[in-house]
Amino acid sequence: TQWKNGAYTETSIWQDLNDDRGVGHGAGETVWASLPPVLTVRHMQHYADKQLAEESFEHHVEWLEFLKANWNAGMYRLFYERLGKDLSLKYMGGPGGLGDWIALRTRDTWLTHNAFYMASARAIVYLAARLEAYSEIGKSALALANEIKDDINALYMANNDFQIKNNTEWTPGPEMGLFTRIVPGTERCTILKKWICHAGSEEPVTWPGDEEQRFFRHLNNQDLDDMIKHKKVKRNGIDDKGEECFRTIWRRRHHTPEGILSIRYSLKTLSDIGFHNIALSKVTGDGFPSFEYMLSHNATTLWETWWRSEDVYSRNHPMLGAISEWAVSSVAGVSLAPTTIGGKELLFWPRVPKSAVIVQYASASQGTKRGDAAIAWEFLGLPKNKTLLDSGVVEVHIRILVPPSSVAILRLPCYGNGVSIKYAQQLPNLEKAKSDATVVCTMRRSAGMGFHYNWEYNKVKQEWSKFYNKKINRHSMQELSFHRRS
Repeated sequence: TQWKNGAYTETSIWQDLNDDRGVGHGAGETVWASLPPVLTVRHMQHYADKQLAEESFEHHVEWLEFLKANWNAGMYRLFYERLGKDLSLKYMGGPGGLGDWIALRTRDTWLTHNAFYMASARAIVYLAARLEAYSEIGKSALALANEIKDDINALYMANNDFQIKNNTEWTPGPEMGLFTRIVPGTERCTILKKWICHAGSEEPVTWPGDEEQRFFRHLNNQDLDDMIKHKKVKRNGIDDKGEECFRTIWRRRHHTPEGILSIRYSLKTLSDIGFHNIALSKVTGDGFPSFEYMLSHNATTLWETWWRSEDVYSRNHPMLGAISEWAVSSVAGVSLAPTTIGGKELLFWPRVPKSAVIVQYASASQGTKRGDAAIAWEFLGLPKNKTLLDSGVVEVHIRILVPPSSVAILRLPCYGNGVSIKYAQQLPNLEKAKSDATVVCTMRRSAGMGFHYNWEYNKVKQEWSKFYNKKINRHSMQELSFHRRS
């Protein structure tokens, strides 16, 4: 919803939701309120819907003009009046907005406000270039976007780590600067090296968590002792009520403490810049915080939080759903090309890992207005000895499907010398592939090859226990339409 003054609200239904965390005058929190122009760009990339772009363009320009007119006063109210006039407090996360919502680190809301102000300007630039009558507006928006980017860099590049304070890990941090190209090209390697030291760290971090405290206090002794032995939790003294306290233990390399924004920035950046192995390790980690943690508590949909909220936060919320985009575009390797209009140009870029320990094959499809694009890849000739999955010499079989009248770019993994590329000499039988995939899917479902355990609460004993079972995999498995043996 948009007010007459040009302000977009956070949601269309609840129009004053979190307007106290925006720049004022009815505007929602800047990240959420910037969705209309940003989403119009994505819509144009998928469908080339010029009519929608024309109808909405002036509204987006009004939003950008509203931000320009109210930005300084709004930021002053959010970050100075609430937190005092001390410059060192200016950038504290939390009170100034939502930012990287539900992340397990301090949220840098000043950065996210400004980054999405910049994103709104960049969206105007993109749309103006495709609506040729608005070239002057596009030039003005580009100048504003660059000005905002320079303002961010002036603050965040002072210590060459893209953090507002030295030796901090506020979120989003370097992953956002790298993903959005805010970091200057000449400094990207420096920022990447410093960020990888944190993103790939094995250093343990702890989390108290109210719901986790209740869980551990009612966990059976055998499972609790096993988790302490494997350093997934530690005892943390006695509270003022005489109850034992615990803290879960997690590591950045094997867990996902990111919030709604940084979960996308971190996974995509890691995979795009050559550290796909770390991205895979993070997503497949077990224990808190991880997607495995949700599954272990019988989740059938994504939660709004990494922790086990029993009352406040939603358990059916696609907030952390960027993992789905990453899995399709990076693990499998199919997406729209970044500069496409109407989904005509496709990018096939499978980040085939150098180890088969975590992933041995992947497949996915990407819908376009011309039809579905699809990819499937698999390691062939893997050693039977599982200890050699890190070092075995194997073949990689890749199959792609390009819709009619589309243009495809295939970006192959680079492994150095000794790699040969062979091309298929005949088209595969796709109908047989689909039929074979159906057989495999039926077998997997009947064998109960879904997630293998979950925590169950015994109301009589008032005790949690780990329950091993073979759940039915209810996923449709449409991505297996490229059966890898057909």
